Amino acid sequence: MSSCCTPPPRKNTDDERDTQENCCSATEHTEAPAKAACSVSGTISRKVQHTTLQHLLKSEKLVSLQNVQYYYCKEPSCNVVYFSNEKAPYFTTDDMTVKVFAKDQGDDVPVCYCFNWTRARIKQEILETGASTAAAEITKEIKAENCNCEINNPKGECCLGDVNASVKKMKELYNEVQ
Repeated sequence: MSSCCTPPPRKNTDDERDTQENCCSATEHTEAPAKAACSVSGTISRKVQHTTLQHLLKSEKLVSLQNVQYYYCKEPSCNVVYFSNEKAPYFTTDDMTVKVFAKDQGDDVPVCYCFNWTRARIKQEILETGASTAAAEITKEIKAENCNCEINNPKGECCLGDVNASVKKMKELYNEVQ
């Protein structure tokens, strides 16, 4: 499987941030600004590669996709997923082939789109063991160059930040319950 992730040698193998910062960091080089504000929510958003939209928009929406720079809106209360600061249509959660982690709080939503780590899977593991192996398993797959974040994840980048934040939040929530 081709990979977007080729992490450099790591200084500290326990530091997940090294992998996260270098995984899927390739971006298309365009004249467009690196960030733009969503026209609906005002959220400052980062560029997303065109290939991400091509893989994750419903087929009937692909005809509306224009050759402009798109941005990913991460605001949970905004249903816009992709927008452009040029005259082009924006795309919402209804236009996607997958549920969007930042926009959908359901347990069945992927936190990691490449290796099927959902909130439910992380939650179950924490309830059963008090911990989660999600970040370690994903990191192992990244090192093996088995990820395709730029086409699987609506953000178009590595999920490890979301995974680590989700694990931390769930550990705090569910370890207190036990």
